[in-house]
Amino acid sequence: MRRIAVSFIALALAAAPSAVILRPEPAQAQTGCRATTPQPGNPNRSGILNALRPHVEAMAGEDIEFVVERIRVACNWARVVVNPQTPGGQGNRYEQMDALFERSGGAWRMRQIACGEVDCAPAAQQYSQAYPNLPTSLLF
Repeated sequence: MRRIAVSFIALALAAAPSAVILRPEPAQAQTGCRATTPQPGNPNRSGILNALRPHVEAMAGEDIEFVVERIRVACNWARVVVNPQTPGGQGNRYEQMDALFERSGGAWRMRQIACGEVDCAPAAQQYSQAYPNLPTSLLF
């Protein structure tokens, strides 16, 4: 039952207008942007996770922390794969999320949470279709 509820949360986040902001992008992917992995304590890492947190907490109805599976930053874009859970791992654990961010005006803004359902395209394909100029180093 929890898995179904979490799937609905992920689907609602993906469908929520505030969660997915699509805008026209140039048709050429950025190939010269080398991706880096910000370590814990790095301002980029904190900013990215803090941009995701309110969306997840609003849907979950409780405080959330993230277990980061993967986080990459390249040319003012970032992509994270996280496992949300209640603080300390005690209590609820939610389905893995894959999200895309863009830094604008000095702040990280979530652009899209990939659909994780079985019949959805892989996250990298979803992102590259919606944002053709996304650095190719983020298409893992």
